[in-house]
Amino acid sequence: MRALWVRLAIAGGLLVVAFVTAVIVLNQTVYTPAGFVRGYLDALARHDVAAALAMAGPSPTSSTRTDLLTVELLRDLDSVTIAETDVEGDVHTVTVDYRMAGRDGTAAFQVEQVGSVLGMFPTWGFAATPLAQIELTVQHARDFTANGVRFVAPVQDVPSSYLAFTPGVIVFGHESAYLRADPTTLVLGSPSIERSVLVGAQANDVFTSVVEEQVRAYLDECATQQRLFPAGCPFGHGVADPRLASAPAWSIVQYPDVVIRPTATPGEWTVPQATGVARLQVDVVDTYDGSVYAFDTQVEFSLGFVVTFVGASEVVLTPMLGEGG
Repeated sequence: MRALWVRLAIAGGLLVVAFVTAVIVLNQTVYTPAGFVRGYLDALARHDVAAALAMAGPSPTSSTRTDLLTVELLRDLDSVTIAETDVEGDVHTVTVDYRMAGRDGTAAFQVEQVGSVLGMFPTWGFAATPLAQIELTVQHARDFTANGVRFVAPVQDVPSSYLAFTPGVIVFGHESAYLRADPTTLVLGSPSIERSVLVGAQANDVFTSVVEEQVRAYLDECATQQRLFPAGCPFGHGVADPRLASAPAWSIVQYPDVVIRPTATPGEWTVPQATGVARLQVDVVDTYDGSVYAFDTQVEFSLGFVVTFVGASEVVLTPMLGEGG
C-alpha cells in the first residue's frame, strides 16, 4: 500500500512539473509579444483577412477607407523571422524579417499586454495599429487598380486615406478604354510610416488614335468647302484680284500634331494649339487685262481642341481656332 502512495506521489509530482513546464514554455513562446506578432503574420500568410483584422483591432480613424483590406490584395508571405524584441515601458517593439513577393523586408510592430488567461498567461494586443495608412490620389480618373483589382476612388484629383495590411506589396495603376497610368509599386514595411501614392491617368494610344482620326476628318471636311475662307475652319486666304475663274480648292498638306493633355476640369482634356499647313489652288482673273492665271499657295494655321466624353465611350472634339496664315 505504501508503494502505491509513493507511485501516486511521484506521478503527481511529475504532473506538477509538466504543468509548470508547460506554463513556462507557453509564456516564453505563444503568450509573448513575439508570439502574438507571429500569430498576426501567420493569419496574413494563410490569407485569413478576418483573423488578421481581429488581431489588428479597430481602425485608427473613422475617415480612412478599408477597401484595400481584402484577400485579393494579399501576397505570399515567406521566411518570417523574429529578429529582436525591444522593451520601453509597457510597450514591446517586435522587429521581423520577412520575404514577400520576391522582396526581402523588415517590419517593426508595437505590442502591449492587454490582459491574461487564468491569471497565468498574458494576452497581448497592438499598441499601435499594424495597418498602414496610404494617401492615394487618382488624377484624371475615378477608378484605379491595386494588384490588378479595380476600385473606385471617392473623389477625383483629391487625396483619400486608405488602410492596408503590413507587411504588404501593392502595385497601383489605371487601365481603361482610353486612359492608362504607369504602375507604381508600394512596399509596406513598418506600419508607422505614412505613404503617398499618385495614380496619374494619361491618354493611351487608343485615345490618341481616336482624336487624331477626328482631327483629320474635321480638317478634311473643311477642305471640301469651295470658298476662300471655309466657315468654322482654322484656315483661309484672300487674293489680290477679286474675280475668280474657278472654285477654290483646298487640300491639307500637313496635319497638326495631336498631343492630349488633362485639364483642371474632371472629364475634360485638351489638344494644345499646333501648326498645320493647307494648300489653296484657284484660277483668278487679272483685274487689268482680264487674263486668267493660276493662284497656288500654302497657308499655315494653328488649331487646338477641347476633348470631352458623352457617356463612357463617345469622344467629342470642340475646335479652338487660331489665326490662319
